[in-house]
Amino acid sequence: MKHILIVDDSKTNLVMARQELKEDYEVTPVISGEQAIHFLEKRIPDLILLDIAMPIMDGKETLKKIKSNPEWSNIPVIFLTSDESPETEAECLRLGAEDYIRKPFVSKVMKSRIERVISMHSTAKNMIDQASRDALTGLYNRKNTEEMIEKVIEENTPGMMFMIDLDNFKTINDNMGHAEGDRVIRMFADILRQHARNNDIVCRLGGDEFILFLVGVNDRKIAADRAKSVLNAMKDKIAELDYPNNCSVSVGIAIYPQDGDSFQTLYNHADKALYLVKKNGKNAYRFYSDEEDGDEILPSSLANICYLIEGRQDFSEGVYNVMYDEFRFIFNFISRYAARNKRPVQLMLFTLQCEPGENKDRVIRSMDALESAAAVCLRMVDVGNRFSDKQYVVILLDADRENAKQVAMRVISKYEIIKPADGLRLQYETCPLHVKDLQGV
Repeated sequence: MKHILIVDDSKTNLVMARQELKEDYEVTPVISGEQAIHFLEKRIPDLILLDIAMPIMDGKETLKKIKSNPEWSNIPVIFLTSDESPETEAECLRLGAEDYIRKPFVSKVMKSRIERVISMHSTAKNMIDQASRDALTGLYNRKNTEEMIEKVIEENTPGMMFMIDLDNFKTINDNMGHAEGDRVIRMFADILRQHARNNDIVCRLGGDEFILFLVGVNDRKIAADRAKSVLNAMKDKIAELDYPNNCSVSVGIAIYPQDGDSFQTLYNHADKALYLVKKNGKNAYRFYSDEEDGDEILPSSLANICYLIEGRQDFSEGVYNVMYDEFRFIFNFISRYAARNKRPVQLMLFTLQCEPGENKDRVIRSMDALESAAAVCLRMVDVGNRFSDKQYVVILLDADRENAKQVAMRVISKYEIIKPADGLRLQYETCPLHVKDLQGV
């Protein structure tokens, strides 16, 4: 039932209005603007009926105070008044009132206007909420999450960012179909909800990537326990559904304010920690502040060691990055292989769009982000090389032009997510390796 706060210094008016509305709404009457403000500090109603002519703090002053408070500013307000002048009505609307009901009120008119305003605000609120949510999971999307985390940072509230990635998720899509893949994504979203408090922020960035932001927490033990719980919950759920047992979870953790003072910095640092987890066997968590060659926070279990020995664990770190001389050698080798076996090969070149005299540090940060994006998105059999300080070249085995385009879009999409705030724009070119011309090379 919707809740209406009625503010009027006339007890007779309060009784009459409450009598008319109590069957359809929860009604709270107060006799002054001061009482209304005190009430709003404890509870937010769905609508306020506000008398204009009141002693000490009149309706206009009360409305100004309501609209100046970010937590109350979106509450719809309808003025109640016996003043029939157009000037007063225009002023009330200018101050932010949604409507204007004259006293003595006509019951049907009052109810109709209240219903219209509440319905209009509910529709608008739903539209705003849907725009801030991921369609598949109902979690917050990246844009809304970034705004909420920046607000936490502005208020200097401590927090911890978990960058979370599903390990080997591609095997679910490839072996069981995208419908089952979507089911796993929704299932994991539910796991994150279960491990988040009311004020925590849970987000799906896209694909199989998520963010969990613990608001008001900077205790590593709490974060470690939460990460272990998420990993174990996913493990139990995968076993229950009899999915491939190498589908697990990796987590990178950055702490505010120690590891960064902006969403983008925390994101980049949590993503680097996540990359190290992926690099060292997956199915674990790591803090950004840990030394790269230090002990893992979550030791490998005997089961994980078995996965490694038996070859069931996916070791892939993405594209095989090599130095230029090695790249030339591998290029010649692949050229011969492709010519001999008549296999399609695509060359792909990513280029950062730089202005003359571009800031060197900006280019370096952007190239680091590009190389990280390639490491995540490309396959173990692909070969990459930082061809220059602004370019990255890739050899794609067994790929046609359409495959290459899809790969490029994945890399660019990932780059846009992990690039620094001032990251450069990225473009790509692709062309086939004409193996018919390489016979006898």
